[in-house]
Amino acid sequence: MSRRYFREYYLILILLIPCLSTADEPQQWIAGWQTTSPLNIARAGAAIVKKGNTLYILGGVDGRDFLRSVEYTHINDDGSLEPWQFTRSLNEARGFFDAAVVDNYLYVIAGGNGPNGKHLLRSIERTVINPDGSLGLWHTLDSQLNLPRRCVKVLEQNRRLFALGGFGGTLLDSVESAAINADGTLGQWLVEDRHMTMPRYVNTAKHISDLAIVIGGHREEGGVGIKAVETARLSSSGIASDWQNDEALNVGRYALSSASDGKTLWAIGGLDGAIYSNSIERALVNTSAKGHHLTPWQITTALSTPRANVGAIVNGNLIYIIGGTNRDGYYNSVEVAQINEQGDLGFYGSANEADTYNNRKLARKSSTLPNSGKIIEIIQTTSYTYLKVMGKGGASWLAAPQGEYNTGDMIHYSRGLAMSKFYSRMLDRQFDEILFVERVEKQ
Repeated sequence: MSRRYFREYYLILILLIPCLSTADEPQQWIAGWQTTSPLNIARAGAAIVKKGNTLYILGGVDGRDFLRSVEYTHINDDGSLEPWQFTRSLNEARGFFDAAVVDNYLYVIAGGNGPNGKHLLRSIERTVINPDGSLGLWHTLDSQLNLPRRCVKVLEQNRRLFALGGFGGTLLDSVESAAINADGTLGQWLVEDRHMTMPRYVNTAKHISDLAIVIGGHREEGGVGIKAVETARLSSSGIASDWQNDEALNVGRYALSSASDGKTLWAIGGLDGAIYSNSIERALVNTSAKGHHLTPWQITTALSTPRANVGAIVNGNLIYIIGGTNRDGYYNSVEVAQINEQGDLGFYGSANEADTYNNRKLARKSSTLPNSGKIIEIIQTTSYTYLKVMGKGGASWLAAPQGEYNTGDMIHYSRGLAMSKFYSRMLDRQFDEILFVERVEKQ
């Protein structure tokens, strides 16, 4: 071998060494989220459905207007998403509604629009899903709900649609159902005899096998999130069993989302009072069990940011988080995580990738906790922990998620939402000003 060829061979070998060592570097589990193709429009309170490897997001609110627009994307083999594209818009703008896919038909049901969603809907639209994933013309069906329902949740079982709860002038505990005819039209909506155990509003719901699972919601008294979870059996002729309480959430939440892979159920984000949550809980589902069908809920990997009215859907061993809102605005971002054997959420990467991700998370965390002070008074309630804090600008009150604190603790806390002349019914006390914060951490 000549010197020239030896030098070239040696140079190529040197260049290959980093590649070879990277390929052999062991992968580790990173509890967190990766980004993929964003939506064209930031939106919350939208409906999310999937057919095959195609995702759809329909309607919702962009922070100013209720939307008619519909976007769709295809899921690639590696779990990434193709760029979202628009398809046929709804006939009527609507948000805080639900949707269902049955055969090649896509249905959207109820919701609201107008100023602050005051115009309540009981109408239903249906379209055909084309082979390329685009949508045909939307048709408003003759069959309508008996009651308008904003924040309705819709489940399908054996070609029957169920519309659960929502707001129809008052909070609703009732359920309506209608048969799906062979031509895709709907039969008459019937009010089921079996009502849920409580009114359910801005809650979430999933069905696994024939089991309907209704999770959380908004409690009018105190304006806080509900921890209660209830279940019932569904059949092609209606609700087949009484509703019964199941394992309750650890955290009360409303405007939350949920997702399931058929064996694990996740309750995602939401609000408790004025506090946005980034927490996620998971429970295993046993549809054949007697009594409770869920294992106790456990906290798992949190969202990258606190969010409510977010979309969530599972495809294989991946879970997608789409859009949503918090006090910083409305999101067009889409994030994805793998589901491991324990039902926790994250992705696999090298040690360098783990360091990079965790450093970014720490930077984001410090930027969201810009305030600090010393706790000088504590009031515990079933909804919040009220903290009087002495900071640079003097003493101020915080309403924080429930936690264990002591006077004298030094804390950091997020920017939060300031409210003047806030009256707490639970304490029978008015605060001149109070800051509702999502996060508090001891220094």
